[in-house]
Amino acid sequence: MDFRLLGEIEVRSEGRSLDVGTPRQQVVLAALLVDARRPIALETLVDRVWGHDPPANARPVLYAHLSRIRGLLRQTAAPGGGAAARMERRHAGYVLHIDPELVDLHRFRRLVERSADRRYDDEARVAVLAEALGLWRGEPLAGLSGAWAARVRASCHRRRLDAAVWWAQAEFRLGRPAGVISLVPDLAAEYPLAEPLECVLIQALHAAGREAEALDRYGVVRRRLAEELGTDPGAELTAVYRTVLGKGPPRTPGAAAAPRTTGPGPLRPWAGASPSDSEVARRPADPLPAGAAESVGAPSGAGARAPARTAVPRPGSTGAPSPPGHHDGAATDPASGRSRVRTTRRRVLLAVLVTVVLPAATGTAHVLRREAGERDGSDGPRVSVARARELFAAAEAFDEAGRARDARAAVMDAVRMWDELIVLDPDRGAPALAPAVLRALGRAGVDFSVPRTALLGWLGNPVHTPYPAISRAILSRGWRFTAPVHLDAVVWNYEHTPGVTSPRGVADVRTDVLKAAVLENTRTRHGTRVTEFDRLLRP
Repeated sequence: MDFRLLGEIEVRSEGRSLDVGTPRQQVVLAALLVDARRPIALETLVDRVWGHDPPANARPVLYAHLSRIRGLLRQTAAPGGGAAARMERRHAGYVLHIDPELVDLHRFRRLVERSADRRYDDEARVAVLAEALGLWRGEPLAGLSGAWAARVRASCHRRRLDAAVWWAQAEFRLGRPAGVISLVPDLAAEYPLAEPLECVLIQALHAAGREAEALDRYGVVRRRLAEELGTDPGAELTAVYRTVLGKGPPRTPGAAAAPRTTGPGPLRPWAGASPSDSEVARRPADPLPAGAAESVGAPSGAGARAPARTAVPRPGSTGAPSPPGHHDGAATDPASGRSRVRTTRRRVLLAVLVTVVLPAATGTAHVLRREAGERDGSDGPRVSVARARELFAAAEAFDEAGRARDARAAVMDAVRMWDELIVLDPDRGAPALAPAVLRALGRAGVDFSVPRTALLGWLGNPVHTPYPAISRAILSRGWRFTAPVHLDAVVWNYEHTPGVTSPRGVADVRTDVLKAAVLENTRTRHGTRVTEFDRLLRP
């Protein structure tokens, strides 16, 4: 028995393909499969099938689809009796009882997550990621229309891009550039703005002695970024180019024993971010939320960039990635004297931020609108991104100075500017601020259990993911948690609340549902029995 969503929807039983019905019925089936073992409210199913414009007879039509799906599931019964999947109606909605391993989408996600296990070496990681990528048969939910199907597809593509880059990097580290050269070009054609994918392909061409092709590839990517995004290649792609030219340190494919051994990657700005994003990402004293994996080379979405930042294996390890949350100060600088100098410089910078930057940056929401109107379409938003980043930095300085009230005010001002940037220029404003937002969330006690680069990609995508809206809601309310709250788990809990739609703006976030999602996360992650939300907050 096999339920397939990574391509045209298929249900196969005993080697034969079953009739999955009309496109509307396929949407209903896909909705049940994506949220397997969880109740889905009838209103949510209506929204996923028809969006905001359901017909007057939506419920009777939906009941008919559900009835036919029950008949389809009965055909999956094993010869000895018992169905591979069954649907049940509960008070909270409809539940599809099924082993997730029977659904290719869930198998794909599990394999990608398994590849990040620190116990895996690169050989095992390559095998797991190759198996995951082999599950793809085409466009996920092919032929299905609607906003919900589009969101599922976007999420699948982000995970596939992550998996493809991690696979290619592992192959490269194992000294097998030929495999990368043969398979990555087709993937790069599907994700033309994914710089990490281009980085590993150019490195592989260079390692194989095909320097001319590597240089030509870089030129093609540079022109594409300029034409489609109006930006230059990121820090890592530029470094790879200089290496091919012989102007940088060599990057050998056999560097697998070094720190680059894990799937989840570092904080990396998106395409369209200003050059200072890379500097923000490389600051050695940036606080990292627990759960952040810090190896080099994972993607953060289309056009992702990768400033050089590496993780150091734990003492006695064999090159396996550090566990979530591990951060060794030696990774920044092995010389303690230089570390003290950097700490001193940072304190001076914080003092400047507190005394100079914040007064200059406060009250900038109206300035943002004025500048956006006075300048051309690219200059105004860029200036505003810099100012919003200054506000986040000022809040960090206030935090370190023990001035909690001032820190909260600065964060709220920064979030207001973030809202404005999403309206004015969502493709550049949100991705450029994602690193600063992630640090602000970390100071508020918000952690995560997904790869750091994936979370940065989601935070920079306000159109297709709820992460920016829910993050702005948390920061704007000034919540600071006593125990780590996992943002990805909170978002998942929020979106799977019956009768709730996925938010795209702060105004769409229901405070009661958000509090309940946080409480559920603390119960499942930390085993707490707290029932009052306020008890989770710092005084």
